[in-house]
Amino acid sequence: MKFVFRPVLSLATLAALIVLCLLGAWQLRRLEWKRDLIARVEARVGSAPIPLESALARAAAGEDLDYQPVRVEGVFDHAREACVFGTFKGQAGCYVFTPIEEGDSRIVYVNRGFVPQNADLSEIADPAGPTTVVGLLRRAETPAGLQRLFRAKDQPKDNIYFVRDPRAFAGADGLAGPYYVDSNGAESEGRWPKGGTTRLEFSNRHLEYALTWFGLAATLAGVFLAYSRRKA
Repeated sequence: MKFVFRPVLSLATLAALIVLCLLGAWQLRRLEWKRDLIARVEARVGSAPIPLESALARAAAGEDLDYQPVRVEGVFDHAREACVFGTFKGQAGCYVFTPIEEGDSRIVYVNRGFVPQNADLSEIADPAGPTTVVGLLRRAETPAGLQRLFRAKDQPKDNIYFVRDPRAFAGADGLAGPYYVDSNGAESEGRWPKGGTTRLEFSNRHLEYALTWFGLAATLAGVFLAYSRRKA
């Protein structure tokens, strides 16, 4: 059998092969980016806490400080707490976000930790007076794509939220920026909220995606060659 050149089919196949290979190469670049991100975050998490004021200033200047250990000293305003729905070890409940005000009136929300739905109220501790919080600086969540389209709607009247974005909380006046602090829980003397629940897990399936795109390209090339030879 000889190969018969079909211009339209050949050009369409070539265009598809180029697109598939470009997608595969793009995923390989994403793989390198993700590996670098994971390495930087792991190194950052192990560093010593820095003052929140310093971290916010550096972040405002454009530096990426997500997951940077920070230290903040101030007084919690429990009247402005917000409940962000979530789960922990299979239990449903909420993560308690409480604003803390530093001496210079800077306000930042602190994710004090998880409280299950059936928690005994007597086991919930609310620190009073000057408090020192150590935790990880986090950027506010910004849902995108399908997550934004299908996520549950916040319920400000009931003080229930579904996205960790302090800017959306009912008591969010005077925030220092689009950030919050994931507390390590050391400031709490009760059983709940349970702090230190930050998950350092990053989805990294870019190699799998790259192989998928390259595999589709190889399959398309094989089908095209087989079809052309069979019809010769």
